[in-house]
Amino acid sequence: MKKLFVLVIVMLFLLLNALPGFGQVVLDTGLKVYDYADLFTREEEDALMEKAQRIASEKRMDVVVVTTDDTYGKSSMDYADDFFDYNGFGYGPGYDGVLLLIDIGDRMAWISTHGKGLRVFSDSRIDNILDKMEGHLKNDRFYKAADVFLDRVDYYLLSGFKKSVKHIPVYLVISVVVAGISVGVMASHNKGRKTVTADTYLDRESVRLRDNRDIYIRTSVTKRDISSSSGSSGGRSSTHRSSSGRSHGGGGRSF
Repeated sequence: MKKLFVLVIVMLFLLLNALPGFGQVVLDTGLKVYDYADLFTREEEDALMEKAQRIASEKRMDVVVVTTDDTYGKSSMDYADDFFDYNGFGYGPGYDGVLLLIDIGDRMAWISTHGKGLRVFSDSRIDNILDKMEGHLKNDRFYKAADVFLDRVDYYLLSGFKKSVKHIPVYLVISVVVAGISVGVMASHNKGRKTVTADTYLDRESVRLRDNRDIYIRTSVTKRDISSSSGSSGGRSSTHRSSSGRSHGGGGRSF
């Protein structure tokens, strides 16, 4: 009886770890494409893997593509979040990353974000990515949909982290040049002119300063509410808690 009990426990453990999304670290996180629904050919999977690994390495942001035909009773959102959390994905202490789930069972695509990925991929940017994927998904062009996802991720990561910083020196140079021209123009207009001031009409011999005091009257304070957003320059990012307790962003669309 005892041996049977141990055998049952071992079989349950092996079964749970065989299911996608269960277990703490059951996957090689160096791999970025997990095609459980067999939607890609081997060549397509290799191409997606190479692109995702390149983006992750260059941008220091985990980029993962998952397909499945069974979410084991979970919603697409919960499955995607748990797949990211429980399999150890994410760069750095913030576990920065973005994951695409293609759930062929429910005909749903879901994008899950975490860490810096949550800030870069705002709601509007996720909608933009899904807009560009939607036609391919509806026509079962799953490789093309995943490829579009990776291209847009690469673009927004470049835009979110580097674009504004790269342009700062240009803006400074333009500002200095414009300021210099403005000062030069004003100086040339005033050159050679005599300026009449109040001192022109002041008879200093007839003026006597009898008393000089600073009198405090009152202080006026103006208060203003300044609203802030958790989103990047791309807009606001909605957030929710996954089963692990982490904060995720994301969005999805049926096809």
